Amino acid sequence: MFKGFKKNDNYFIIAVYAFLVIAASIGLIWLLVNFSTITGWVGDVITAMSSFIYGFVIAYICNAIYKKLHKYVFKFVSKKKPRPRLRKALSIVFTYIIFVALISLLILAIIPSITENIEKLINEISDYITNIEGWLHDTLTTISKYIPAIKPDDAINSIYSFFSPTEGEGIFGSILAFVADNIIAIGTTLVNHIFYIFVGFILSIYFLIYKDMMVAKCKKVFCALFKEKTYKRIVDFARFSDKTFGRYMLGAIVDSALVGIILFIVLAILQYPLAPLIAVICGVTNIIPFFGPFIGAIPSALLILIATGDIFKVIIFAVIVLVLQQIDGNLIAPHIHGASTGLTPIGVIAAVTFTSHVFGFIGMVIGVPLCAVIAYYITLLIEKKLKKKHLPTQTEYYRVADVYEDENFAKARYALEAEESLDNSETIATAAIKEEVLQEIKEQVVEKVMNEALDNINEEAEQKVIDGDV
Repeated sequence: MFKGFKKNDNYFIIAVYAFLVIAASIGLIWLLVNFSTITGWVGDVITAMSSFIYGFVIAYICNAIYKKLHKYVFKFVSKKKPRPRLRKALSIVFTYIIFVALISLLILAIIPSITENIEKLINEISDYITNIEGWLHDTLTTISKYIPAIKPDDAINSIYSFFSPTEGEGIFGSILAFVADNIIAIGTTLVNHIFYIFVGFILSIYFLIYKDMMVAKCKKVFCALFKEKTYKRIVDFARFSDKTFGRYMLGAIVDSALVGIILFIVLAILQYPLAPLIAVICGVTNIIPFFGPFIGAIPSALLILIATGDIFKVIIFAVIVLVLQQIDGNLIAPHIHGASTGLTPIGVIAAVTFTSHVFGFIGMVIGVPLCAVIAYYITLLIEKKLKKKHLPTQTEYYRVADVYEDENFAKARYALEAEESLDNSETIATAAIKEEVLQEIKEQVVEKVMNEALDNINEEAEQKVIDGDV
């Protein structure tokens, strides 16, 4: 049946490529159709690994303190005699003492003020709600003069029904019912995360103790699985990622702390209510790029409106936040973060949006450095491909309408080709010189060996004459 069949390797390769393309297309379509299910699975995995994630983050932060202590402070331990275990143990113990002390000081400085503000908010909530009801009614009454279709009482009742479908409770009772319905879920989530953080803190100690061994085992696995060139790329990638994440996260924490402190000082001077609580909210959310200021400003503005019932104070607060964010974005953050992440504003928005959808709040925090690392290596790959084609890597050459028809692009392309030709000729000349020098060295070595051998023969002959053997 297959007597006349002849194998054709080219057709076989084409068939394999076609199969792979079809399989990849089917897989991509399946991923797009089941994207929400997949993100749900990812969320479940992240929840299950929460303790390990918290432990890794804590160990990563503590590692910066540990390296300084191990390198400088406890250097004297190994001065006379190497004591690596004692030096490491002391560094780890004092690392966690410093870490716990810093967290405790932060809690003692912030928590009492926040607790006091929350108690004040709860105790005076009825007065705040009355202020809001009055402001809302007056505002809707004023708007209804210009837009008769708006009925103040109907609009307020709609707001009541948003919080609670039960009629006759008023906005105060509706908000209480809304909070009561969600307080259990919020409390359960909070307790779970406190437990995850506690377990993660314990795990971080083990991560820091066995850090060198875990890194060594990873290197061992990579050496076994990959070639030397691939192994070096993986190590370079890990080092660059560590540098990018470490610099970005440390800068984000310091920047957010400064923003919170400055905002607290300004609000305290202007005698705003709940200033410590608002400063903490805006400071913490400022860690999130681009969206952070809005996420923190909206609930803060609502708190100010509830506490004062004065829309003018809310407008002033919005202006303060806007000015502070401009100062932070143009003066404070660039000096703290140092070099740019390399992402455009659109790239930052895309990074935060995608990673927040997949990883939640953690994704909003790590989205920018994560995408910055990915974008960096994609850029390296693209530049490598361009260099192979003797094309310029600078983006400005590609801003024209017709790239290959542009005079500057052509000049840059020919310059690269000429430079490569020159490099190749120099390489050939250098190789020839090396070969010539190597040949001279070989001849000198051969001559030296032959002379030594001849000297040995002469010495042996002379010794035989002396001994009378000849």
